[in-house]
Amino acid sequence: MRFILYLIILSISFGGVAQQTKEVDFLTGKVNVFLEASFKKIEGKVTYTFKILQPTSSITIDAQKMQIMGVSLDGTATDVVYDDKKIQVTSDFKVGAEHTIEIQYIAVPKKALYFLKDYQGNDQIWTQGQGKYTSNWLPSFDDMNEKVVFDMVINYDADYEVITNGKLVDKQAVNDSIQRWEYDMQQPMSSYLLALAIGKYDKVVETSESGIPLEMYYYPEDKDKFESTYKHSKKMFDFLEKEIGYAFPWQNYKQIPVKDFLYAGMENTGTTIFSDAFVVDNIGFNDRNYINVNAHELAHQWFGDLVTETEGKHHWLQEGFATYYALLAEKEIFGEEYFQYKLYESAEQLTEQAKATDATSLLNPKASSLTFYQRGAWALHALKKIIGDANFKITVNNYLEKHKFGNVTTSDFITVAEEVSGQDLTEYQKIWLEAIEFPSQEALDILTTSSFIKKYLSLAGERTQPIAGKWGTLATALDFPINEYLGQEVIYQLEGDTSKEAIALFTKAFETNNIYVRQAIANTMSSIPKELKKQYESLLEDESYATIEPALYHLWANFPSERTRYLDQTKDVIGFHDKNVRILWLVLALSTQEYQKEKHQQFYTELSGYSSSIHHFSTRENAFTYLESLNAFSDQSLVDLVDGAVHYNWRFRNFCRKVLDNLLKKPKFQKKYVDLKGDLPKRQQDFLEKKLTP
Repeated sequence: MRFILYLIILSISFGGVAQQTKEVDFLTGKVNVFLEASFKKIEGKVTYTFKILQPTSSITIDAQKMQIMGVSLDGTATDVVYDDKKIQVTSDFKVGAEHTIEIQYIAVPKKALYFLKDYQGNDQIWTQGQGKYTSNWLPSFDDMNEKVVFDMVINYDADYEVITNGKLVDKQAVNDSIQRWEYDMQQPMSSYLLALAIGKYDKVVETSESGIPLEMYYYPEDKDKFESTYKHSKKMFDFLEKEIGYAFPWQNYKQIPVKDFLYAGMENTGTTIFSDAFVVDNIGFNDRNYINVNAHELAHQWFGDLVTETEGKHHWLQEGFATYYALLAEKEIFGEEYFQYKLYESAEQLTEQAKATDATSLLNPKASSLTFYQRGAWALHALKKIIGDANFKITVNNYLEKHKFGNVTTSDFITVAEEVSGQDLTEYQKIWLEAIEFPSQEALDILTTSSFIKKYLSLAGERTQPIAGKWGTLATALDFPINEYLGQEVIYQLEGDTSKEAIALFTKAFETNNIYVRQAIANTMSSIPKELKKQYESLLEDESYATIEPALYHLWANFPSERTRYLDQTKDVIGFHDKNVRILWLVLALSTQEYQKEKHQQFYTELSGYSSSIHHFSTRENAFTYLESLNAFSDQSLVDLVDGAVHYNWRFRNFCRKVLDNLLKKPKFQKKYVDLKGDLPKRQQDFLEKKLTP
């Protein structure tokens, strides 16, 4: 595998179409805000213009738990009804009339706008609108069928970079410390795609073949990781613009990494925010790069941003399209066999998922992420096979042109496909869109047009055979030039086998020098035969942190007399963003009594320090895992654990709560937390109090 599968962005099912969009059309939104990181507060005003489409006596704007300081309608102060969720304004509205409403407000958001510290202790602020609602920090519209042309003015510390949707048209000092950034948008978008990011950033700007500025941001300290992080970005942009056949619809395209992001990435209009866990060096690129997420979020600029689903039932029109076009972009980089293998892999997952009692069709708003993303991609691949490549491309172009800057349903897309192809797609819809069961046979028929997939399936068919009966087949699969997918399959079939025949095949596999075949060995060979010791030791030199981590542990466990040598060899390896190799190294060093004993306290201090909130939550999670296994929590790491238990990232929060629950089963830690509780911030005190109360 060329990289770890991207973290699946949480699939959100939006509610039904609100009726206000039939009566009122909000046209423009002028936003002017100040942010205060120390108070996690935003305040300012937003001015909307809107047009009355049908008779109505009131309009509503979503606003979650804000202080509404004042509202004016057409320049005159007006009374409103506000229930902490919606602002309602009543007036004698006339059909066809245009109005202006200005709202002044203050908000301290619990979600959607996040204030934190970066790795250097600087402020970092960013948003996440999908599923969290922009109305938590800006009076706006939770209904994504309401599309508005937003212009943003953001006031903040002049020492920081401030990034939002659109083109930066002005930047000027407000006073000695505050600067004003003014951004312009020219096309309408849904409120959930409004975004901002503030932090310490540098950037590189490239220009696409079509003239679109591509702004790629990075932390100044990560300058050496810029190239490996954003590798192939311009190539993918140019490819997708040509492949989709519709010009990129926004003024520019910006990408910003942020700390502790909720998902892998988010396709805000022209402004993708993504997890800085994908900021990698040239070694990390081999295993955990940004390519897939990069391509996926970029594809969303057309599918999700230019055309947006009307409701959750049609979510595949966003995620399925983005997944499929990302895969096409990856094919340009990694090749046809990669493309075919990923399709095969997802077909296997979808076939297995369809067996579950809660399996759903693609058009179910409660469908799983796997269904929306991967089955959606398969539905498009199958459609292309049915109507042909040329008709498929024309269909996509016509679909986007017809519904640009609007909202779409599945029938909108199918109608265009039928018009272009001249085919009745009723049967296609039943099989690929409406049926709960994944059409495995149809997928297999498509897959087996590939000679590579035929070879792979033939090799996989040997899994149940004894090694004596398949040795020649496995050996042939390891011949030069090696196919990494066939090579990995050989290793998986050899797992746990230490026979002479297996040793010979492992030896041949090592000698392929294929990084992913060797990685498969590192991950599956926990008991290392002495005959393979030297070859296995060479894994510590591979350019793969996903290889070095298991290889170091397995060597340390298998050959106690060599532990000092292995630790010396890997003492300077950090690993991925989550410091996977370094944290394992510290644990192994502490567990090796004779190794640099005088530095054990130093090693423990470093290990314990990785639980601090200054680090990425994945680093903290690694630290907590090992501290729990060692039963070696310091007072500070216990405090850090409670901090994690109230973190806004629900995956990390749930992990910390599980660890905390385990600790509180022990009287020793119950007493510790009683002693520590008084020094905690109030929110953490309140949470811990509930945990300690019988």
